Amino acid sequence: MNTPDRQPTMLQSVFPLIMMFIILMGGRLYLNYRIEPLILFSAVIAGLVAWYLRCPWQKLEKAILNKIDVAMQGMLVIFSVGCMVGAWMFCGTVPYMVYWGLQLVNPHYMLLSAFLICTLTSCCTGTSWGSAATIGVAMIGIAQGLGIPLAPVAGAALSGCYVGDKLSPLSDTTNLAPAVAGAKTYEHIGHMLHTTIPGTILCVVVFFITSSSVTGDLHTPAEIQDFMNQLTEIYNLHFLLAVPVILLITGSLLKWPVLPTIVLTTVFSIALGCLLQGFDLKNGILATTTGFKVSMTHYLATPTPAVKALLNRGGMMGVLENMGMLCVAMAFGGIMHGSGMLTVVLKKMLNRVRTDGGLIISTLLSCVVLCFSTGSAYMGILIPGALFKDSYLKRRLHPKNLSRALEDSATMLDGAIPWASGAVYMSGVLGVSAFDYLPWMVFNYSSVFIGLACAMLGIGIVKISADEAKRRLGDAQADTTLREEEQAAVAA
Repeated sequence: MNTPDRQPTMLQSVFPLIMMFIILMGGRLYLNYRIEPLILFSAVIAGLVAWYLRCPWQKLEKAILNKIDVAMQGMLVIFSVGCMVGAWMFCGTVPYMVYWGLQLVNPHYMLLSAFLICTLTSCCTGTSWGSAATIGVAMIGIAQGLGIPLAPVAGAALSGCYVGDKLSPLSDTTNLAPAVAGAKTYEHIGHMLHTTIPGTILCVVVFFITSSSVTGDLHTPAEIQDFMNQLTEIYNLHFLLAVPVILLITGSLLKWPVLPTIVLTTVFSIALGCLLQGFDLKNGILATTTGFKVSMTHYLATPTPAVKALLNRGGMMGVLENMGMLCVAMAFGGIMHGSGMLTVVLKKMLNRVRTDGGLIISTLLSCVVLCFSTGSAYMGILIPGALFKDSYLKRRLHPKNLSRALEDSATMLDGAIPWASGAVYMSGVLGVSAFDYLPWMVFNYSSVFIGLACAMLGIGIVKISADEAKRRLGDAQADTTLREEEQAAVAA
């Protein structure tokens, strides 16, 4: 006879989260341990609490596998982008962008330039991941050529990448958040201007002021020229090298499937390297798997450390170690969700709501808890969205208030929490640790604080009529009933 699960108390539910925070902060910041075993140890603690609650292993295992299944698409994209970056190094696309960037970008305004250029790119394409893999990589290369510290440049570039991820109608989360909340995409985008515009202005001010203070040990004009000369000696920097970038951006604008687009771009880049640079096809294939090396080219001299740091990267193996972090994060999130501890924490937040602003604050904090514990922006949008949707309507709050709160927190934190899928991807592509670039992701964490400030001050809170609220509430409940009936029919 199976022993029924115990219902977790609030103290039991928050204990694994508190321990995870202590273990990660102490182990990473003070002891400098790798993050994977720290998260795994946190998952063991959560598992022990679940065992005490008599939650069967089969249930936890299923929850863990479900979380990994949710992250699988992201894993495939991460692997494919690793291959694409290796191919871009092989054909010379990234060196081509870096070469021209060194001539156009003022080193004293590098942070501001990285933010504004990535903002423009992400707003056009609607993808933070694609923008980071193209313009973001180029910004890191330019910083290496100029001798500027990489962490501030990575943070500024990613801040710009997430502006478009939050605001562009082409972004997946910009469409997912209103769909979950019951709002329309363009009314959701318009409502987000309350937090996006102040965050963007703050970034412009911060990066303008700090650009001159993070120039570090700038290379001399002679060193920069030597860097550029080596690039021209290694590659034939032909204008056709811009085609892979145009192909990827075109795919984003036309909403082509992500994986086929990246694979097509990778194959085209390898062919371009063979035809335009005269490199060996075997080395092109190796560049997509083990990463590109300068030794794969016809260059016989010894490259400078800056050139080697720029070129020796990419490949599937280059992002493989990041997959371990993602899997153990999904294990922790699966245990927390499967045992019911995460639900207890979220419902406790909801039960303490007394005002409209309090409901929005609870939503923001819930998304923070979800992203922190599951490492997934999608979970941070889907679970609080479903949990709080009716509460917003009962308080006659327009659904776009909910969708904005989901976007302000879950989408933004995906790249700022080191074990989240977005941060794993960004650190792998840019070659900069998430712990290093995190302090410079001004747009991301300022969005959460600006959202909290708007909720507390009552700014941008839109109400609907009682009749409209009843109609929407009825439609939402009917949809829920229909989904439950469909699930029951499938199970039968």
